[in-house]
Amino acid sequence: MADKISSFKRPGRTGRRYRKQINGRRYEIFLRGNKEQRETQYKRWVEKLERENKSRKFDGSKTWEYFASAFLKFMRSEKDFKTGRNIWRTRTIAEYQYAFDHFKDIIRPHYVQDLRPEDLAAFRRARAQEAIEKGDDNYGVNKDMGCLLRAFDWGMSEGYIPFMDLTPLRNTPKRTSAPIVKVLSPWELSMLLKYSSPAMRVATRMGFEGNLRPEEMYNFLISKIDMKTGIAWVSHNDEDKKAGIRAWTVKRDKERPVFFTPQTIADILSLNPKTYILTNSNGKPFDDSTFSKEWRSNLEKVNDEILRHEKDAPKILCTYKALRKTHTTYMMRAGAKEKDVSLYVSHADTKTTERHYIDKETLRKAENQKRLAHLEAMKQFVLKLPEMIEK
Repeated sequence: MADKISSFKRPGRTGRRYRKQINGRRYEIFLRGNKEQRETQYKRWVEKLERENKSRKFDGSKTWEYFASAFLKFMRSEKDFKTGRNIWRTRTIAEYQYAFDHFKDIIRPHYVQDLRPEDLAAFRRARAQEAIEKGDDNYGVNKDMGCLLRAFDWGMSEGYIPFMDLTPLRNTPKRTSAPIVKVLSPWELSMLLKYSSPAMRVATRMGFEGNLRPEEMYNFLISKIDMKTGIAWVSHNDEDKKAGIRAWTVKRDKERPVFFTPQTIADILSLNPKTYILTNSNGKPFDDSTFSKEWRSNLEKVNDEILRHEKDAPKILCTYKALRKTHTTYMMRAGAKEKDVSLYVSHADTKTTERHYIDKETLRKAENQKRLAHLEAMKQFVLKLPEMIEK
């Protein structure tokens, strides 16, 4: 073959991954079979790439808004390799949208042809400085950079963005420190329940008791709740155009049952929901953007009521996800075991729960309780030590 094959083995799989660069764009493919079969497949793949690239020229007229919209459209329509079905990435798409919005606010790009690696580096520095000023870790910084790097790779391969070497940016992720977990106090929770609108009071209760992510809350269907038992399922929604239900998939297929108290069930029924539990004033379901705006708007009203009616009371500052983190800490304080809490909030392991969802003081007290329980088991052996000396 004329072109040299660059490849390496993938652990646990038969075959090799091949790379090819054409007109400054890099492509990758994983091929199976013996050496001769892979070389034949590789040759056909390169011929196909060359045909596609002859008809594809870099278009410098595209704006940042056009590029971001095209990438998100691609993400929504991406097919699963095995089944050929669409991969629904509701939360992931939201994270990409956040990264694009942050990049636009800081760098203010217009035409994508003007983008340079220095812009991404400047964006990372600015986001890292914001994290330092807020006393936060670099988790959000790294997530934004990961989203942008993948989007830029796609943009270069599709002809939206001129080729640029992003290797230095990939190799220098910001180290994350121990994050400060925001946990709402009992007073803050009581104020949210007291002064929120009926819909946002339901959202507050469901977020706190069911540890719901924002996208799980605004996609929750009334049919998923058993009103007699209070048991509900966080599960996929199948599309039903007649009922106005859009297709939606739980993040990383993390379906799970949750429980709501009788008071929460009563509040839900008071909304008289037809399909979605929460809808806007026009009866349409929320999405990531509109739900966030509704939550912020409600929080402003709550703080106005606190200023009017509560003497010397502080302002409440929180996102909807703070309820999920508050849930984990309160469950631990109530006596639940850490592994059970982690399973209830659908984490893959307890390390994620410890690091990002439980405040450090609660973890310290839980650890002390474990050590005291261990001490009780060891007392009987300590009592025998003097007897052994006397013998």
